[in-house]
Amino acid sequence: MINKPFKKIDNCESWEKQNYEFWENQVKKYGYDVKSTNFDLLAEELELFYLEKFVNDGEVICDLGCGNGRTIIELAKKKQNTIFYGFDFVEEMVDVANEKKKKLGLGNVFFYLMDACSEDLKVKFFSRFDKVITKRLLINLKGESKLKAIENIHSILKDHGVYIMVECFLGPLTKINSIREKLNLNKIKVKKFNEYISKDFMRQIEVLFKAKKQIDFESLYYFVSRIFNAYLSTGEPDYLASINKLAIELTKIGVRLVEDYSPEKIIILQKLSNNRNIGGKAYENTNSK
Repeated sequence: MINKPFKKIDNCESWEKQNYEFWENQVKKYGYDVKSTNFDLLAEELELFYLEKFVNDGEVICDLGCGNGRTIIELAKKKQNTIFYGFDFVEEMVDVANEKKKKLGLGNVFFYLMDACSEDLKVKFFSRFDKVITKRLLINLKGESKLKAIENIHSILKDHGVYIMVECFLGPLTKINSIREKLNLNKIKVKKFNEYISKDFMRQIEVLFKAKKQIDFESLYYFVSRIFNAYLSTGEPDYLASINKLAIELTKIGVRLVEDYSPEKIIILQKLSNNRNIGGKAYENTNSK
């Protein structure tokens, strides 16, 4: 079930090597700490708060691009009657996740080394999952690789299964950077190996998924932390500042003062069945009833 990680592939794209090496270095430095996958601890807390609402007893759920496993380990602790699978392409990430799972004695979560774009994923886990979660997986892929990952997500979901897309979008980042520029704050840059989600991409995947709901869960926090806190800070902003924590608590109780200012959103998509096309090629769900 183990798939070759990128670092052992000689002919991969340069962005793929940069991507792999970045995440490999992160887990070597931080291990099971949240900083292995996200420098923003409060944003990670808010993601988990919302993801838990979409996890039901008796489901089989996949976290594709699970990193060091923190998200589904936390969910597995709270949802004992739900089965979780985590896949990541960095061997050290998977090792850390399995070590933590063993230490906690969790029997309802499993971790494997697997590339989100690989044929192995589709073949070995075809129509296996009620739900698939990605947290910033797609932004770490470019071009055809991004489309291949989407096709694999479609394949490993059961008929009418749900894809919970937690990804970063271009539009809100442009808005935030426009304000930061006027306040003489540095532009928030996208890493070279990242590619944020565009409207065109979302239109492309409409042949495989139907968008059911969009949750702009982070705009208040992002606006406060990247504008207010950044402007008021002397030196490097503290992401654990009291004003940031207040924004998190306000969001949790339902306060919505601003909209569309966070690049990261949760999109709930439902798998469509029958023959579909994406990227100009036929794509068939052979498990439709």
